[in-house]
Amino acid sequence: MDLISWNKIYENNKRLDGIFYQKYQNDVEIYEKNCIEFLVELGEFINETKIFKYWSIKKPDKEKILDEYADNITMCLYFYREFNVMIDDRYLHIESTNILEIVNYLYQKISLLFENKASNLIQDIFYNLLYLGDLLGISEKEILEAIDKKHKIIEERLNSNY
Repeated sequence: MDLISWNKIYENNKRLDGIFYQKYQNDVEIYEKNCIEFLVELGEFINETKIFKYWSIKKPDKEKILDEYADNITMCLYFYREFNVMIDDRYLHIESTNILEIVNYLYQKISLLFENKASNLIQDIFYNLLYLGDLLGISEKEILEAIDKKHKIIEERLNSNY
């Protein structure tokens, strides 16, 4: 795990979160809304992978998958900042190669964020998201580039009153 690159991404994510907080500081439900957004983003990512669409003949679009995956990691890093957690290289994940089982696990864990503001929970989610990406053939380089691209889009939106 390239900790230097991940920490750069994390610092940039925290900077962007700071801009969001300035714009939306009066929203008392921002944490809860971000919990919902995380669940939605996971759904959008899974939808793009087509892993559950056994009837579909259309191939997944790698760029769309990376874009949605970047949204998930960005949301995860929001919670890292919220819980004051640093990225480390432990990379612990569940012992399964069944993608559907991992997706279900992630939905359950993200749902727990509403009630459980624990650093070990968000770390568990983060490392299982990375593991899911590995199983789907997404390289670390691809995800770091996708997140960097996503950060640029977010910054443009913030600067244009999107």
